[in-house]
Amino acid sequence: MDANPQLNDMSRRPRGRPPSRSWAFFTPLGEPQKLISAECRHCNQLVLYHKKWAQARAHLMKCPQFLQLVDTLPPNDVPQWYLAEIFRRQQSLAQNRSANYYQTNQMLTQRSATANPYSIIQPVSMAMTSDIPMQNGIENVSLKDEINANGDFVVENVAMHLFTTMQVEKLLDEGFELPYLVQAFEACGLDVAMFCKEEIMTTLLDQCFNRIQTQVFGFLKNGLVPVTLSLLPAASREGDKLVTYMVTLASSNKYPMVLESVQIPSIGDPNAIHDLTRIVENLSCPVAGCVVPCSTTESRQTCEMLQSQFPAMYFHGCMRDALQSLVRQLFGATEDVKAESKHTIPISFTQDLQQFALQCNDLIFFLPRSKKLDLDWTTSETNTTVHVTARRRLRVKEAFGAVLQAEAFLDVEHVFARLVSSVGGTSSPHDGAHYQTQLLKIVRSPQFVEKLRKYLALFQPIHTLLSSISEPSTTATLLVSEVYSSLSKLTHQFDSIGLFSPEDKISLQALTQQLKDKVLGSAHLLAYLLDPVLLAEDLPTDTKTEVEQKLMDSLRKDDTGLVENEKKALHTQYMDFKKFAWNQKTTKADTLAFRALKERKKLPLQFWFAEGSKWPVLQAIACRVFVMPVCAANPARLILESGLASSTRHNKTDQSSFDKLSFIRVNSRQLQLAEAEGSSLAALVKKAPSEGNADDITASMVV
Repeated sequence: MDANPQLNDMSRRPRGRPPSRSWAFFTPLGEPQKLISAECRHCNQLVLYHKKWAQARAHLMKCPQFLQLVDTLPPNDVPQWYLAEIFRRQQSLAQNRSANYYQTNQMLTQRSATANPYSIIQPVSMAMTSDIPMQNGIENVSLKDEINANGDFVVENVAMHLFTTMQVEKLLDEGFELPYLVQAFEACGLDVAMFCKEEIMTTLLDQCFNRIQTQVFGFLKNGLVPVTLSLLPAASREGDKLVTYMVTLASSNKYPMVLESVQIPSIGDPNAIHDLTRIVENLSCPVAGCVVPCSTTESRQTCEMLQSQFPAMYFHGCMRDALQSLVRQLFGATEDVKAESKHTIPISFTQDLQQFALQCNDLIFFLPRSKKLDLDWTTSETNTTVHVTARRRLRVKEAFGAVLQAEAFLDVEHVFARLVSSVGGTSSPHDGAHYQTQLLKIVRSPQFVEKLRKYLALFQPIHTLLSSISEPSTTATLLVSEVYSSLSKLTHQFDSIGLFSPEDKISLQALTQQLKDKVLGSAHLLAYLLDPVLLAEDLPTDTKTEVEQKLMDSLRKDDTGLVENEKKALHTQYMDFKKFAWNQKTTKADTLAFRALKERKKLPLQFWFAEGSKWPVLQAIACRVFVMPVCAANPARLILESGLASSTRHNKTDQSSFDKLSFIRVNSRQLQLAEAEGSSLAALVKKAPSEGNADDITASMVV
């Protein structure tokens, strides 16, 4: 027996093919090929791959964290399966391009590095002949003739490339020319007449605008769920309000798109109803609702007008706008006091807060650069100023950030050590010791520490909420079903601050109640009720009864109510859903999918879309509720990221041309990013309800 150790080793060898080593790139779990799902080790997303490596590989090819890791690896360490998949996709792309040249050429706009999901694939070149395999000279001549016959199409693609990649200042320059491009066409024997500056900013601008508009509307129409609208006002050059309408598809909610900008005398102008009616009709796809600003009385009146005009849609206030309005009220910003003079709540500590924020703003000079906060505020809110003294002014954003950054002075030894290291080589020891003594004297005084703890307790919960509703670049985004509980938690946090007087606490309670009135709408309460994890557990009994009655009074897209049979079915399905979700919450035998819901690795919208077919009438309502965003999309951020500076709008273009440039530049980029990432609901299509029920989901059943 000992004489044949190799024979014994062979007898103990497991049967079958050994598992692939490629699984280690996906998950650290042992034997993942025997599991149905696992978390990606790079993005921590739960992936359902049903024991199939191909599905796990498909996720890795879309995982931004994994693609960044591959970019940092030396060539010898890049996995072979990754290179093979890249080669396969390149071959498939080349075959499709050669099979239908002109159809593919419409999509050959050069993608940015962030939009390319396959980091090794190079951007497709704009060459007209080298990309097409030629068999002989006859085919080459025929291709040239065909391109010459379609010169307008080539010129339009060149213009699209310039609109989406070139700096706008150069594009609008009086001496704008493309000599090398003309020489390239002539060298290839192509008879393509190049355009002039006047043509590109008139005819070609309109053609490219119509082209991107068709692509945007097609993208929205092919979405699996209804779209949502949002509007955000800004000051125009004539002094009127410039309202920008944005549209968001919940399955690609990171990439909202610009629709149009409209000038109105004020945010409460009745023309907003006509504008929204025109936009909804042009979209030709189901619209669930709209998010509107809510910081002023006029904006809230606009929301009420729209709700009465469109009873089959949801309307609620932008939470980011309301929270930043709360901060401005706490600082006593002049703009908000004038706009809301009739509804101003007296705050006794406003002047003390202003003085303390000014002191903190002077002290943050001594903090490391890593301590600086990057607050995501809109332009109009950033420019709101606080008149602290006759000569000193602070923007609200700066004052708010200064108080938050001053938290570092609670650990004054760390700041002191950093100050010693920075001052030692540049000043005399006497001056360094003097600065250190003065700094320690300020930040160690009991009065400073008490105020710092007091105002940190006030601002940190607000900052936490603002961070959770920032632009959707992270996975930790506040859900529409969590808004009510978050605002209730904010009220309790303010009540628990022991450093404020009873009068100040009354003012804070009034401010938080005003905040709820500005933000909350029926979609928030219905989402809180239909979230299988929350089930409106903290909702007062009377309020919960009212919300359940709103659910039973649901409307169709034609503003008609449900018939009696549908109401009975809705009531039965709602009670069955409550029983199902309650059993999952209270028993330990919950499913893997429900655990993913509790950990927010799976969204309520994904739950209702994939597993709500057991309650079809309720599913139609829930899918429309959970597509509603918490905040309005910020068009200024998208325009800035696309390379369009505000100086372009004010100095070199009229408003109409700037709007078309913004539409082309922003939406082409957003479309590319959305296509690269894919729909968050695409993997659930197989689990989706039947075709008839799917039509009901997108058929505008709302409350």
